[in-house]
Formats: sequence, structure tokens, C-alpha cells
Amino acid sequence: MKTTLHFTIATLAFSVSLASAKEIRGTVTQDGKGVGGVFVSAHDTENRRATGVFTDSDGTYTIGDLHEKDYRVRARLKGLNDVWLDDVTAGSKSIDIKMSTATGWKLERQRTADSAFGMLKFDNHRDKLNFKMYCSYCHQVGTVGFRTPEEPVDWETMIRRMDGFGALYPHTKRTIVKRIMDTYKGDAVDKWPKYVPPPAPTGAAAKAKITWWEMGKRYESQYHDIDLSPDGRLIYALNITKGYMVTVDTKTDEQVYRKFPRGSYGPHSIEPDNDGHMWVTMCASGQMAKYDIHKKVFEVYSSAEAPAKRGGYPHTLRVNPQDPEGLIWYTDAGRNSVFSLHPKTKHVKEYHLLSAHQAVAAGKGESRGITPYGIDYSPVDGMIWYSKLNGNRIGRIDPSKPDGDIKEWNPPFRGPRRLHVAPDGIIWVPGFASGVFAKFDPATEKWVVYDLPNKDNQIPYALNVAPDGMVWICGTGDDTIHRFNPKTEILVTYPLPNRVSYTREIEFDPDGNVWTPTSGPSRHMETGYGAIIKIEPNDLSDAGGIKLKGYMPDRSKLTYEQPRPVNYTGPNAKLLQKIAQTKLPDAYLNGKHQPYVDATYKTLTEKQKHRIHILWQEQRKADPEMPNAGQYFVRIMVYVAKNVK
Repeated sequence: MKTTLHFTIATLAFSVSLASAKEIRGTVTQDGKGVGGVFVSAHDTENRRATGVFTDSDGTYTIGDLHEKDYRVRARLKGLNDVWLDDVTAGSKSIDIKMSTATGWKLERQRTADSAFGMLKFDNHRDKLNFKMYCSYCHQVGTVGFRTPEEPVDWETMIRRMDGFGALYPHTKRTIVKRIMDTYKGDAVDKWPKYVPPPAPTGAAAKAKITWWEMGKRYESQYHDIDLSPDGRLIYALNITKGYMVTVDTKTDEQVYRKFPRGSYGPHSIEPDNDGHMWVTMCASGQMAKYDIHKKVFEVYSSAEAPAKRGGYPHTLRVNPQDPEGLIWYTDAGRNSVFSLHPKTKHVKEYHLLSAHQAVAAGKGESRGITPYGIDYSPVDGMIWYSKLNGNRIGRIDPSKPDGDIKEWNPPFRGPRRLHVAPDGIIWVPGFASGVFAKFDPATEKWVVYDLPNKDNQIPYALNVAPDGMVWICGTGDDTIHRFNPKTEILVTYPLPNRVSYTREIEFDPDGNVWTPTSGPSRHMETGYGAIIKIEPNDLSDAGGIKLKGYMPDRSKLTYEQPRPVNYTGPNAKLLQKIAQTKLPDAYLNGKHQPYVDATYKTLTEKQKHRIHILWQEQRKADPEMPNAGQYFVRIMVYVAKNVK
């Protein structure tokens, strides 16, 4: 299906040669002394672009490659009050900035989400992991924007919405609203320990230059994913909530907005195919969209095999540039499947992954769906690797085998999210709920885990591996990006320019620069606008970093790997254990669940319905906190329909 595009040009700036570029330079001081590590940025409000650098140890800074025009200049360092200067002309005299210590609420507003989330207390570690997993999907819990004067009914509504993505334990559900109210509402924050800001960045991190572009309307954006044109000039960003793609020309600052065709919703992940055309997963409408870079039109297809009109929840996609067919690979978070799509023939092939009951490490109440999530290809052998976020697995598909020869492994941490494969074939995986990242060696099938700083309150959403082997990790919980050197095991942390920068993806351009979008709900973000961020590292040394120690956790002591206690003691105990291991029917997995249940139930006799009722009541009594309760019911229903006359 093809559609005409509606687009508007947001801004268009004139370009200048580097020879005519101007600078803003000066010194940042406090009490007459230069302050190092202060982030000083020049804001071009007309073109929605800002560029910043960190001050040297003596407080001096130089922001180069600017137009000869007026800028708003901001100086920022945690622990000090922000300073704004208006109408600063690039190329003018030295701009000196005096800063002062932040106190009271001016300091509290600088508290990062991981620090604020640490104030929320739980009865046990398992409950905390469970809450992190499902209530931090889209939010940095505990930020100033999060600490709004909501009433209990408002929190209950939000939790119900988020619970649709996973499964909170009954105990967590019963207690969490009061915990939130007691921690974040009213004068509760005034009783918190004083916020102690982290030290100013030094070493390699302080050499970085950061540029960002604001996009869209205020409080109306959530830019989930981005990708780049082959030359790195054009940035494509997807507004998942408003259903459009914005293209930013990083040389001219031109922004072009393109609405997806009517009936296509939820643009989620974006990736170029081997011809340079951009492919997008439309998660809410179960479709795949192709943006033709020459014709500048969208073509939309079902993300499921024909004749299905739509898939479940197509999520992340990747394309192996070494694949002669250029297949588009993507996960479906609403089905237990990975798909491939041929870009020329549009043929879709579904790979059914291992079943729900096989995700043994998911933990009690933590696997409402298996949720195939991240995906990537191995540059070594072309294997396709994926993660199951809720199922707590990573898996491998062999494209050369008709059935994919699928294999899966349990990681020794909770919440494998957006994984990537390194140039040497090592699989790198972020542990979203666990605050860790890890490497998996397919040859030895062994894991090595690394803890992020303050890991109990961190939520690393994604990572990516640069061509040089450096691993870049989203510091989703504290507005940072981390760079990890696998050879030295040194972690260097780069602060992002704005507060509440929920990050979900990392990309690289041909010059080695790092790109990420701010993709949380914009009403919670500091400026209220979504943005794409470019980091020019300039220094890839280990200077100023911290040494991490890789380890393999003792699985016997991991709370989320403890078996869920199921008390099968009733008269049908052995039968229910047998039923729990049966395979769910394809008609249920591949279609709409409730219509399938309703249609099947209508065919049953009263005797069969009564038998289902007896078995279901016994199952609920034996396993009151069962994950995927609906799936257990379906297994019982199917068994009775086949075996009870």
C-alpha cells in the first residue's frame, strides 16, 4: 500500500564553511577560582540546536563551529546553580561566567532518577526487581516530574496501564501505591537525605563535545528510536505517540515531518536496508513500513505471514549488510516469534520460538508474555540473536536452517533488553531490571557480568558495540551514556546535557560519533521536548574511568531464579502438573486470544465446562501467583475439550 506524504518544514538554517565559523569562549569561576567539568552550551533557539563542551581544569572553555549570531549560553554542573546568559554573540569577547552553590530545592531538582528511586523501599529484593521491570518501562521513577501531586486513583490507573506490559506480583500491586505516596508526595521529599552530587567529569569524558536538536511540539513527543543515513548527515527519528517520522539535516538544521499512512500506528524501531531505504516497525498496528528515500513515500505491509492483515507487536529490527538477500529481521513482542521479511518480494517468514513454560528463569509472576525484544546479527557467522525481556532469555536463529535451529540460554540476571553482537561475535546484553550488563560467548556458552555504579537503582535499556569494539551503554536511570573498554574493563561515564533523558537506543556515524534519542514521555523531561543527541568523544582513552570486575553470579542465590512454589496437593495434582507442560495451540498463539477462548468455550458441553471449573479452581489454589494465568486456563480448556466426553 502506498500513500502520499504530508510534511512540513520546521526550520531551515543557512550553512557556513568552517573557515567562517565563530567561537564562544571564556572562563567559569566560583568564588574567583576556575571550575573544571562545567558543561557550557550555546543554544540556537531559532534552529532548535544546542552545542556544548566541558570546561578544562582551570575553568576555561571554547565552543567552536558556531554561526555569527546571538545565542543563549548555559553553564551547568550538578551541585551548582545553572547560569543563563542571553544574547551572546559568537565571535565576541571572552564570556566569563560566575557560578554559585545550589541549595534547597534548587539542589533537589538536580537529583537523578536512580538516587530518587533508591528512596522507594520494598519488603524484599524480588519485589524491587519486579517493580523496576514493569514500572520503569517508560519512566525514570522518582524524578521531579514523577513526583507530582497525584492521588491514589491516578497512581492505580498508571500502574494498571504499565501492568499490561508485564505482571506485577500481587503483593507489589497491593502495597506499591502507598509506598509511592509515602515516598514522593507532600513533605516526604523534605525528609530525604541531602542530595550529594557526583564529582565533575574529568579525563576522557570531559573532552567530549555534545550537540542536540529539539524536535516536535512541547509535551507531545516520545522519540523511541533513531537511525542515520549512510553518510551520517540525516537523522531519522520516530515519534511513537504521534505517528510521524522526523528527518533532521545536521548540516542545515532542517527538520522535515512525515506522517505515516492512515491506519498505521506506533512507529517504533527504524533501520536502513541494504539499498538505503528506511524500514520501520509499526508496533500498534502490527505492520512494517518502508520509507523509499528516492520517492519519499511510505509503503506499508503486514508484519505477519500472509494472509494475516497484521502482526502482534513488531518491535526491534535489524538488517545484516553482508546478507545477499538483505532480509529484514524483527522481533514481535506480542507473539513468541521472530520474523524475516524479504525487501524485494515482501515475503514474510515466522520463526516460532521456544514456548512460555520453557522460560524457566522468568521468576514468579514475571512472565506474562515472553516478549521477544532486542535483535541483532552476528558479523562473524550471520546468526540472528534475540532477547526475551520478560522470558529472561537470549536466543539464536540459524538463517541457513529451514526451522532456524533455535536455541536459547538463561542469563544470570533479570531483564535482558536490547542486545548487540560485537565484531568478534561476542554477545553483549544489558540487564534492565538488574542494573548490569554482560557478555556471552557463544563458543563456550559462558557469561561474564559487570555491575553498573549504583546498580540496584539503574535500568540500562540498551547498548551497542562500536566498530572499534567499545561497548556503549544507556545510563537510562541517571541521564548518562557509558563507554566500556572490554580489554581494560574500564567504564567511562558521559553526562547528557538535559535532565530526565530516558534513552533507549545508541547508534554510530561514520566519524565515530555516538547518537541517542531522549525517548521518555516528554511531560516528564526537563524541557518538555524530545531531542536527538550527538556525542563527539574526541578522547577514547580510559582517563577518568573506573575499573569494573567481571564475574559469574552464583545462580543458586539469584532471587529471580528460585523456583516458584506451587502447592500441587489437591486430588488432581498430577494431572495439573501434566497439563502445565502442554503446548499452547497455534490458533491461540497466532490469533486474538479472547475470541479464540470464547469460540472454543461455546463448543463445550456442560459436563466439560464443569470439569474445567474444577481444575481451574484447584490450579488457582495451588498457584495463586501464577504468571500468564490466561495461558494456564487455555491449557486446561484444550485438555478437557480433547479428553473429557
